[in-house]
Amino acid sequence: MVESEDTTTLIGRKETHGRPYPGLLEKLILVILVVVAVMVGQWMWTESDWSALVLWPATVCGLPLSTLITTEILSRIVQVIHANSD
Repeated sequence: MVESEDTTTLIGRKETHGRPYPGLLEKLILVILVVVAVMVGQWMWTESDWSALVLWPATVCGLPLSTLITTEILSRIVQVIHANSD
């Protein structure tokens, strides 16, 4: 459907399109943090002197949760920068 020049909103305001959202940057942050988590996991299993009782929960629960939380924090920072850069 093609909009004509005479088309307005219900309350008659003029709308403009915003800037594109930096979704690619957020995906890049996620991929980088997953790679970092894999490298930390390899270090934990090969070079740390932690017992297996600590390694398993840290690998199965700690690394994914820390990766998710760090990704969310950095993505929120990207969102704030995007919203405030007008």
